[in-house]
Amino acid sequence: MLTSNLFTANEAAKLLRVGRRAFDAHVARGDIAYIAVGMGLKRIRKRFDPEDLARFRERQRRVECPSDPSQSKARASASKSEGTDFAAILRERRAEKRATREKAQRA
Repeated sequence: MLTSNLFTANEAAKLLRVGRRAFDAHVARGDIAYIAVGMGLKRIRKRFDPEDLARFRERQRRVECPSDPSQSKARASASKSEGTDFAAILRERRAEKRATREKAQRA
């Protein structure tokens, strides 16, 4: 494969219409494959194959289900959970401790 068919990181990011930071993050996570070009060991020159970019784009494809307003209202009103009054529980525990202490002092 010739390197003339490969894109630089800037070109690939522009092709995908994402910022360079977002593109670099995808590369670092392994979402986008790259080809190491050259002999450098400290700073690898990365080039990107158009097929890898197309594969990444296809994996990113999402379809959202349209929300049905009638279902969301039913779900919200169907909740039967009860709230817990933590302040009341704390007051009860403190009252019990106070009663235990007073009983111990009398004895």
